Amino acid sequence: MNQAQFLLGFLLAVAISLLSYAARSLSLSGAVTAVVLGTVVFGLGGLGPAVLLIGFFVSASLLSRVFRNRKRNLAEKFSKGDRRDWEQVLANGGIAGLFVLLSLAFREPWTYLALAGTLAAVNADTWATELGVLNPTPPRLVTTGKPVERGTSGAISLVGTLAALAGALFIAILAVIFWPGNELVTAGRVLMRLFAISLAGLLGSLVDSLLGATIQAIYTCPSCQKETERHPRHTCGAETVLKRGWHWMNNDWVNGVCALVGALVAGAFALALPQPLGLFATLEGGPPMVEIHLSSPAFADGETIPVRFTCDGENLSPALNWSGIPTGARSLALIVEDPDAPLGTFVHWVIYNMMPNLSGLPQGVPTEAVVKNIGLQGSSGFRKPGYGGPCPPSGKPHRYYFTLYALDLDPRLPPGLNANELKKMMKGHILGQGQWMGKYGRK
Repeated sequence: MNQAQFLLGFLLAVAISLLSYAARSLSLSGAVTAVVLGTVVFGLGGLGPAVLLIGFFVSASLLSRVFRNRKRNLAEKFSKGDRRDWEQVLANGGIAGLFVLLSLAFREPWTYLALAGTLAAVNADTWATELGVLNPTPPRLVTTGKPVERGTSGAISLVGTLAALAGALFIAILAVIFWPGNELVTAGRVLMRLFAISLAGLLGSLVDSLLGATIQAIYTCPSCQKETERHPRHTCGAETVLKRGWHWMNNDWVNGVCALVGALVAGAFALALPQPLGLFATLEGGPPMVEIHLSSPAFADGETIPVRFTCDGENLSPALNWSGIPTGARSLALIVEDPDAPLGTFVHWVIYNMMPNLSGLPQGVPTEAVVKNIGLQGSSGFRKPGYGGPCPPSGKPHRYYFTLYALDLDPRLPPGLNANELKKMMKGHILGQGQWMGKYGRK
């Protein structure tokens, strides 16, 4: 764990929670819970998860304020007011916090997609609730299709459903913009991610409505003769009586299930469709790329990188071997990245304009911009050419991905490219790709 990032996450969570409490968007218990949850998401998750959680909370709070007057007449139906307490904060963001912890344990791309799915679901449900009141006609119960009063649990409308889709898409767009890593991304992959997250959010919202119409605890007020989620007392002060549903299945539990469904649907997409959502890209408008067999005699795939190849040792580049370069390749490029760096993916090596007949790189490639009989070395995260070994802060070991690309580009790319510039030039020209990963950490 990076201590500086964790402290910054804690301070950001405190600041946002205090402002929300002052703005009456959170109760005291909600603010305390938001500090804990925000510290986990901001401090451990990093920039992407932080942006998604803030995007959800800010948009939900703004909509709640903008349409407060329209909902005032419906307040008696809802179980709680506009100020979110600890249960509401946990119901909406607890699953997201869980997937941040899972991402630290598994370090797999599907955890981020699942996190985006859960926040898309709760955002979709919130937007549907806040904007659904604008529907010109009464909503209909999701199970029967019969018209019901506005604010009825399990009711849906055209405006509400479109608002749910918009809320999910909003989170999906943020997730794609702040996607972790520094990979080469095609338009097809972006569209697939937008689709997966938006669908996860919309389905989560619909499940919320289905539960609201079936097993959510709904009460009646014997004094007002009105249906409500409030218990044990209605806004008039009278004790409410269970009308239908499970007595423990209140709106917070329903929201929690909604959040979980969003995560599961998005995660299922990541596992079922590894090609468009996983580590390997496809040629835009073309067939899947050829997998190059990349390896290193210095360390096994997924194992610890020896100290001599790090900043704690001789800082030598490890030897690499490869085979299976696809026919038609005109040049090769290699990028080494650490996706676990505190401030986002850190680049340790950029080398390109290598001839396709090369079968590997020797140990200790000179740290010069031009390496005879090999190619050009671009600018790394250390702002200089050549290999810079692993040099992580103390804590959990970081992963270092050595990724080799076979290109249909002539070996005439300009000197001094960094990883982002090289990836832009490679886009649409990658014929094959291979990867080898090593780990290194400090206590």
